[in-house]
This record gives sequence, structure tokens and C-alpha cells, in this order.
Amino acid sequence: MNHPKDSQRGAALITALLLVALMAMVAVQLVNLTRFATARTAWIDRGAQAYWYAQGARELAELALVKSGEASRPVMRSDELWMSGLQVFPVEGGLVSGEIRDGANCLNLNALAPENADDPVTRQELEAQAQWSRRSFILLANQSEAPVGLAETVLAQLVDWIDRDGQPELKGAEDQTYARFDPPYLTANQSLVELMELRALPAMTPALFEVLARFACVRPINSQPALNLNSLRLEQAGLLSAVFDGRLSRSDAETVLFRRPAAGYEALAEFWADPLIARLNPDDDMRARVGLTTHWFELDLRVRLNGARFEMEQLVELTRSGEVRLVNQRFGAVL
Repeated sequence: MNHPKDSQRGAALITALLLVALMAMVAVQLVNLTRFATARTAWIDRGAQAYWYAQGARELAELALVKSGEASRPVMRSDELWMSGLQVFPVEGGLVSGEIRDGANCLNLNALAPENADDPVTRQELEAQAQWSRRSFILLANQSEAPVGLAETVLAQLVDWIDRDGQPELKGAEDQTYARFDPPYLTANQSLVELMELRALPAMTPALFEVLARFACVRPINSQPALNLNSLRLEQAGLLSAVFDGRLSRSDAETVLFRRPAAGYEALAEFWADPLIARLNPDDDMRARVGLTTHWFELDLRVRLNGARFEMEQLVELTRSGEVRLVNQRFGAVL
């Protein structure tokens, strides 16, 4: 037979054990929260440090560009500091790397539809340039072994995406096409902001996007910048071929770039004197498509710091006054 006092002692013991268990659980939770808060603070510190390392690399890159643009020099030689390729700088706990690429050596997709242009050039000139841009788009896609016929469809859809009229091009797509999608959307009816917009086109495929990304770009102008012959890379020979509407084969374009002076051309006359170029008897339009300088640059900056990773991409313009103007910037979360 149980006594009331024994029952009370048993209940008190159980209560005490429950309290101890509860306090232990609270203590464990507090330790976990403290550990998480400490790790989170350390991660934020590493992320902030990585971000500021990237900012420092950006300022160094812009300084190199300003130096290249001093006195609005008409020639940017191949030995310019910004043309040095990928640069890697060791820092305590990691690495900072950066690369500057010529932002003019690509096909500007915003030059495909001249009706959106605000550039101080005549409508006739823009139309002629747009026709060349469209021919170049097909030529470069074919040189990159894009599926036959698919490049023509994507080109038509891209023109419809940019232009402001509602009349679809042959093989093109206007609002009525996109209205059938789930969810539905509309064409932009304005210049492209970034290359990723191409993924919105009905005919676009991941494989074709990779092909186009090799030679296409988006610039905030509706004309095609002149190619910089001194910074044009060997793998970009197709762009030089397009300057001459394919009359200069890709292999011949590679030959021209291969025998380019080590420090680059001092004057355009040296380029036009190349036998492979001179025999083409280039007209004024072709001559206007190349130059020895540029105003557009792509900055690619990466930081690896104590396990953290931070990446930043920028498009900048080097103005004629020698200042660097930020056009757009993209950076991801610290990982």
C-alpha cells in the first residue's frame, strides 16, 4: 500500500527530472543558436571582405583603362596593361583574379533593329548597318555550326522582340505567339538589356544560346562598334570574316590575325596592306567596321577567400573625356 508521502516524493522527482531535461534542451538549443550566430557572423565578415577585395580589383582595372584612354589616343596597342589577360593576385586566405575584355569585339544584337535608334547617324546608314548585322548573325551562326535553319528563325524572332511594330517577320514571333504560352507574356518592343533575354525566344535552345554567346553581345547603342584589330583574339576570327561579308574566309582571317605585329598595328594602313585584305578591295563600309581602339570593356572579377566565393561582372564605357562610366553590373551572392 502506497503512502501519500511516497507518491508526493515520486511526483516531485519526476517533475525535477522533467525540469532538468527541459533545461538541458534549452541549453543545447542556446549552444546551437550561439554556434550558428558565430558561424553566420564569420561568414558575413568573409563575404564583406570578399566584396571589398572585388571592389579593389575593379578600381585597379578601371585605373588601367583610364591610363589606356589618356589623351584619347587613336591606337590601343596589344601590350596595353588591360590586354594582359587573366591576372591572379594572392591574398591572405585566398585569391583575387580579374580579366578585362574588349567589349567592342562582338556582334551587338541591338544593331539588328534600327527603328529604335537614337544615335546621331542617318536612318539610311543605320538600315544598311542593320542589314549587315543580320547577314553577320547568320554567317557567324553557320561558322559555329548552328543547326541549319534555326539561326534564321531565331534572327527573325529576335528582330520582332526588339522592334516596335506588331508585324511579325517571316518565321518571326510577335505578341500573339507569346500570348499562347503558360504563363503568357509580351515582346519587349525595345532594345535588349542583356543577352539572357534570348532565352525568351520560342525557337531558342540551350545549345544554340551557347553558340550565340561566343560572338553576340548587348550594348546600349543601336549601332555596331568598330572591331578593335589590336585586341581581336584568334578565336574571334569569325568576326573579322563577317567584316567582309564572308569574302574573307575564317581560315584566312586567322592567318591575318596570326601575322599581326606582336604589339599590334600602329596604323590601320598596316592592316589594309595585308595581301589577304588588299585583294578584297574593301569599300568604305567595310573600312568603317574596324579600328584600333575601343570604348567598351567587360570586367570579370572573382574572389576566393577562406572558402567564400564572390563574382562580379561589369560592362563599362571609357568616355572620350577619359572617364570610366558604369553601364551595368551583375554580381552573385557570396557562396
